Amino acid sequence: MYRKRFRRSLRSKRGGVLKSALALLTVLSAGGVLGWMLLMPDAVQLEIEARTGFPAEAESMAINPVGGLSIDGKKLTIGNPGAYGGGDAMLEIESIKGSASLSSLGRGEIWLYELEMHISRATLVVNENGRLNLDVFASRLFADPATGAQLPFFAEKVRLVVDEVVFVDNSKIIPSRHGIRAMLDSERADLEQSRDLFGPLFELARGVGALPVP
Repeated sequence: MYRKRFRRSLRSKRGGVLKSALALLTVLSAGGVLGWMLLMPDAVQLEIEARTGFPAEAESMAINPVGGLSIDGKKLTIGNPGAYGGGDAMLEIESIKGSASLSSLGRGEIWLYELEMHISRATLVVNENGRLNLDVFASRLFADPATGAQLPFFAEKVRLVVDEVVFVDNSKIIPSRHGIRAMLDSERADLEQSRDLFGPLFELARGVGALPVP
């Protein structure tokens, strides 16, 4: 039922998502270059940082546009900007694999067929104003850069694996910091909000981490 409503709503909305990457794919496809292609790590860094304000580095990121859009990345690091103390990276992603609807992405609509992300270490930081770094990152990642409005989103299947989590609360008079071996392995389906990609991490932040998370 939701998928039908989602598809109908997508027809009336337009926007831009990963335009630089899609433009590259279009040019390469037009030139007859198909199959697996290696995107320079700098391209990934620029796209993520431009959209979210969080610095990013990737050892490798391969994209295959044939039959949809498949992504296979290794050693992707999302840093903490100065507002969150810099220092330790927010997400140290060992690997990320997924597939999505290429035509939907071209229209500024997010439809993920599947996504698997292995995070070796997450450092969740609440700044002095009470904002959680991951919440800010997730809200910007799939938002319209011009308006800030969330783009239409649906994920059919998501697996999130997290080895270690560090909780930092700088909103207190005396900042706190502690870590756990999370050993989290969560599989979920039919997610309707992009923030839900990191849902289990938000739950850990609220519960085990005792962070002020909305």
